[in-house]
Amino acid sequence: MRYEPLKGKEKFDDIFKSPDYILKSKNFNALIVINENKFSLGMILPKKNIKLAVHRNFLKRTIRNLSNEIFENAKISMIVVSKKKIYTFVKRSLRLELENLFDDGKKKINEKNNYFNN
Repeated sequence: MRYEPLKGKEKFDDIFKSPDYILKSKNFNALIVINENKFSLGMILPKKNIKLAVHRNFLKRTIRNLSNEIFENAKISMIVVSKKKIYTFVKRSLRLELENLFDDGKKKINEKNNYFNN
């Protein structure tokens, strides 16, 4: 199942005001709200933190692909935000960091709600 992009200031503001879960890693934060709709995803990867467009695009693709794999049938809204400047851009380590972040999110959601089957 494909994700639905989060669009509009209101949707982003709703998640920022009252997230159900906040996940943190070295370079990224993820805010998650459980909803009754499809899986929706928003990303904030500013040029200030990630200078090269190639790197921002890589992160966007990676976030989309990993979140589709991990939160395939989830009814959640999620925003991924880059926390700070990424000085050493190593694709493998950033992908692993995002994968661990999403796995932790899935575990946290499942602990409280028994939300996922596996």
